[in-house]
Amino acid sequence: MDANGSRFHALVTRDDWLLHAQPDPHWAWLADDTAAPAALGQLVLKPLLFEFKAGAGAVLPEPGSRAGGVFDAYGNLYALDASGTAIRVWSSGSGTITDFWPLVDPPKSQAPGGFGPCSPASPVAPLVMDALTVTTGHYLVVASVAAQGLLIFDLHGGGPPLVQPWPGMPVPEALLALDDGGVALFAAGRLHRLGADLKPCVPRVSVPSAFAPGAAPDPAPAEPPCQLMLGAGTTAVAALSGGHVLVLRLQMDGLYLSVLDWAGHEASSFGPLEEQLEQATADQQPTLLSSRTLALEWLAPERFNVLLLAASGDQAFRFAASVSAGGDWQFELQREFIPLRRYQAGGLASLAPGQVLHRFPAARVFYAGMDRWLPLLTLPRPRCEREGELLSPVWDSATTACVWHRVALDARRPPGTALRLQSRAADSAEALSRQPWQDEPALLPHPGGPELPWREPTATACTELQTLTCLLQAATGRYLQLRLLVTGDGQQSPGLASLRAWYPRFSYLQHYLPAVYRADPASADFTGRFLALFEGELTRWEDRIAAAQLLLDARTAPRETLDWLAQWLALTFDGSNGPARRRALLRHAASVHARRGTVPGLLLAATLAWEPDEVDAEPFLAAPQGLAERPHGVRLQELFGLAPPLPIKAWRPAQGRAVLLSALAGEESLLGDGSQLQAALGFLPRGAQEEAGLMASWRLADLPDDEPQPRDAAFDDYLRATQPCAPLRQRWQDYLARRWRRIGALNAAWGTAWRRFDRIPSPLALPAGSVPLADWWRFEAQIVRALGPAHRFRIVLPLPAAESLDFNELARRRAAVERAVARDKPAHTVAEIRFGFELFRVGEARLGHDTRLEHGLLRRPELAALAGTSIWPPLVLGERDLGGAQLTHPRPLPPPDRVGLDR
Repeated sequence: MDANGSRFHALVTRDDWLLHAQPDPHWAWLADDTAAPAALGQLVLKPLLFEFKAGAGAVLPEPGSRAGGVFDAYGNLYALDASGTAIRVWSSGSGTITDFWPLVDPPKSQAPGGFGPCSPASPVAPLVMDALTVTTGHYLVVASVAAQGLLIFDLHGGGPPLVQPWPGMPVPEALLALDDGGVALFAAGRLHRLGADLKPCVPRVSVPSAFAPGAAPDPAPAEPPCQLMLGAGTTAVAALSGGHVLVLRLQMDGLYLSVLDWAGHEASSFGPLEEQLEQATADQQPTLLSSRTLALEWLAPERFNVLLLAASGDQAFRFAASVSAGGDWQFELQREFIPLRRYQAGGLASLAPGQVLHRFPAARVFYAGMDRWLPLLTLPRPRCEREGELLSPVWDSATTACVWHRVALDARRPPGTALRLQSRAADSAEALSRQPWQDEPALLPHPGGPELPWREPTATACTELQTLTCLLQAATGRYLQLRLLVTGDGQQSPGLASLRAWYPRFSYLQHYLPAVYRADPASADFTGRFLALFEGELTRWEDRIAAAQLLLDARTAPRETLDWLAQWLALTFDGSNGPARRRALLRHAASVHARRGTVPGLLLAATLAWEPDEVDAEPFLAAPQGLAERPHGVRLQELFGLAPPLPIKAWRPAQGRAVLLSALAGEESLLGDGSQLQAALGFLPRGAQEEAGLMASWRLADLPDDEPQPRDAAFDDYLRATQPCAPLRQRWQDYLARRWRRIGALNAAWGTAWRRFDRIPSPLALPAGSVPLADWWRFEAQIVRALGPAHRFRIVLPLPAAESLDFNELARRRAAVERAVARDKPAHTVAEIRFGFELFRVGEARLGHDTRLEHGLLRRPELAALAGTSIWPPLVLGERDLGGAQLTHPRPLPPPDRVGLDR
């Protein structure tokens, strides 16, 4: 309801547009979020399939069993040549096509001698091969009727092929690789299964035993049958996961797709495919398909598309496969244009799930064209219906002779499209159907956007929606119905997001002008409609003023006002924060400010910067104290007290002063050779260096080892003047005071006569007694060395639990964490950002802190770009830590049935 009491009926969701309204068959729903298709979206003209018009007589011959190719685990593609006498390989590294087998030996030169061949040797007839595939165990299996069996190539170990005899092998039409490591041979409408040992399957025959029956043994696991009857109409087969096969069948009315298991049970049948294509094109002409070409486009291990080719070889068609919870399969035609260039019935080749060719990262299927393999890619060629009609529901105003006010339509209207609005109104539903349609004025975009106060205009992938409005001219009656007539150019479609019909009209003529302006009906009608134009604009401003509180609420504030609202709360948004994350930060601004600079606050800032916008930030902001124990989350480590351990050969107090003097070659000064001190102690005494620098600036000749007797005024002046500039001396005196509590106890143990702790300077030479020497060593080796990482902390980032990592996205998220930590950390602290897999190092990792096994704790060379250095250094003995460098580029591990000798 607006400020004048007007209300509206609306069409917003999918059910509103498709169930309550009455669209003709030319419409389709385009959801904004595929996860919730029934929510918001747009009603568009139905997309059509772009069909390439081939010339007359352009039908290619059906490909044979030698057509197509297969990829191995390394991305190399193997295929037979047209004659079947050679195996060709397309290298994933160099991109060249060479002969894989057989290799032609170079001609031997005739060596000089007394004898020679009487007649030249007759050439050996080449072996003809019929079909090939690559198993999951990384074997290249080739079926050859001429060889009466199979040729098995070990792609991991190399070498000549192993011949597997198969007496009576049928003429193969295709070879399929099964997920259990075996192979299936398709011939004459029948699948012949071979196990993981690649030997022909022999049916198990039960023979009665001659012995007395004993205890019943455990039943053997069920094995798939050796053969599967597919029917005479089967023209192509593809292997699916889970023991299923996809079958392409030719029936009387066209081609069908069916899914079967090895028991012969048919899960579903979809078709005829030609009819699906005919209904998806603009001219609805029949399309001929190749009945012997079938390929799977794997998007994920359990998600795939089916690709079929036109008989002309100019275009491929994609069907998205999906399976319901009950096991029913569906295949939906995707209205996309997938062209083929210079295709000559050479077949297709599909990559395995999760496999990517870096030369063609967007391609999943390749086709043979002009002696090379080309990626099968989608070319944008949008097509849609040219016109559509939509009837709104019959809306009831509950008021007789209601004057309907205006219509507001949030829509996308690209160039080449047009929208036409018609209306009819009556005081009864029966009379409404008899009323003629009245044309309304053209729908024009309002520069101020939606008429609803402070509502954000919804954005789409192409352009922002416009609010198209028009003033209804003569819609008077209790009931109203609208009709939208949409036309387009067949390439772009309007998008209808929401429609609002406002009622009743608040008349300035009735409320604000004298009755004389209503005396003449004709002039009153014109004046009322004329003033309604101003009423609509003024009411818009009145609504905004009345709803000004929406600007101060983070849940309802428009997107463009969030930065303005953040300035009131002294918040700064990172550029990577989306609207949802910004609204959450505004709602919890008080608690965020209260924790800023603290350990929970820094951990919260790093977590919000690391987690993508799709992750709900409310649990983090509501309970930030639980982030430290969040599984697989960002961690914060305070580095104070973390010092690397001393070398094993470094001196310890238990060894005595004589051993230390021997290691120092009798030199007692702590300002001597630095390399000698480092080798003997494992560290350089920093307290002595500080004291020596102060003495040089003060020009003090010597420091006493005990309280001067009599009192030395120069020493007193030196201590008093340099005390504020000697932080290590102050820590040394504080350590002694905490260690001995009373100066008398220290003097008794040291054999000295110091009057106060604050008069003991840092020693410049090794203390004479064992007790003061041990005190000095503990201070330098444990306390001073632990001061290095003081006021330092580390943010540890986890890696996402995903099979494939987007390293560019991870780098952007790490940069966002660096910006957030630099913004919120105290000025005197130093922060470092590390990934979890970088920290598990011997000599650095702290038990219980850096030793947590989690996702991403891997020594993978592809993660080098994410580490502290851009490139991992090479592994050099004596210089690099084990696990902190790389040997060479990794190779995949050998299959389970083979042993790698290079590991």
